[in-house]
Amino acid sequence: MIDSKDISVVVQGAINKEETPKCLSSIRKYLPNAEIILSTWEGSDVTGLDYDILVFNQDPQAFVQLQTKKKTYYNNLNRQLLSTQNGLKKVERKYAMKFRSDLILSGTMFLKYFDMFQARTDKYNLFNRKILTSTLFTRYEQKFKKEFIKIPFHISDWWFLGLTEDIKKYFLDTPLVEEPSFTYYFNLPENQDKVSPYNKNSFKFAPEQYFGYTPFANNFEDIYMEDSSDTSDELFEKFRHCLINNFIILENKQSGIYLNKYCYSKNEKMLGENYLSLYTFARFEMEYKQLCDNNYILNNRNYEVYNNKKKAYRYGQMLKHYYAAFMPNVKFLKRLEELFISFPFYAIIYLLKK
Repeated sequence: MIDSKDISVVVQGAINKEETPKCLSSIRKYLPNAEIILSTWEGSDVTGLDYDILVFNQDPQAFVQLQTKKKTYYNNLNRQLLSTQNGLKKVERKYAMKFRSDLILSGTMFLKYFDMFQARTDKYNLFNRKILTSTLFTRYEQKFKKEFIKIPFHISDWWFLGLTEDIKKYFLDTPLVEEPSFTYYFNLPENQDKVSPYNKNSFKFAPEQYFGYTPFANNFEDIYMEDSSDTSDELFEKFRHCLINNFIILENKQSGIYLNKYCYSKNEKMLGENYLSLYTFARFEMEYKQLCDNNYILNNRNYEVYNNKKKAYRYGQMLKHYYAAFMPNVKFLKRLEELFISFPFYAIIYLLKK
């Protein structure tokens, strides 16, 4: 298994006064000999933080991607990319780990997966070794206008672990996007006849999709997406090979990596039917067996749920209401409603309908 002395962890992003100290201390605890490279913004207060190398970056700024009554959402794509790239440029050890500055490491179980699932097809092999990443949010599909559509190249960007040369290949040749035309792409007059799969968001690609698509487009001539509205079956089939040949997708129970900001990061099934829209570990295993290794033996899980799509999403609805009863900050009466009314109702529907 990989020794922590061979790993450089690039902790990138803004300094969160509560979560970043926990993030850094968790890395030091479980990867005691790893090099920690903190890549953040000029003017940030890093007093008392535990790191080995500090990289200050000039903030490229971000544009508003979505405005609601309760919150303003910014497109931080360039911020994430720049802080990741400049941190990676400092890495000299054999393995590199890209890590959000608010993630928490609770163990090293993810390391054992690095040498697993190494069979490949002969299509779209970009890296020397497969890279580990997260189910959240590596998308298989997503709901759009009451239907589910395939989403190619939407690979989680929360964390990665791989050979340094491979992680650098994934990020360093990806250019910053031109703003504000990227964030407001689907609102531009010349794109009014196109429909974004991301509902109210108007960006050309989601950040995860831009990071996931660009390195493959840079290296394989037959991979091309003009924008995120390209959800063709042909493109998605290419993406499947790109993903399964180059990545290993882990849930929290395999990785031990979570985000305090989101309770579902400790148990992805809390997402309900949306959980089944992701590349869960079960889906990853099934596609690995199908594409790469017919002799691979699937573990004991409810794989058959994926073979009946309607039943799969009824199963997801049932799970969503069950876990909603145990989420933090849920009022007592709402908790009772979820546990004794909503969950039994959807459980009956799931069991009775084929």
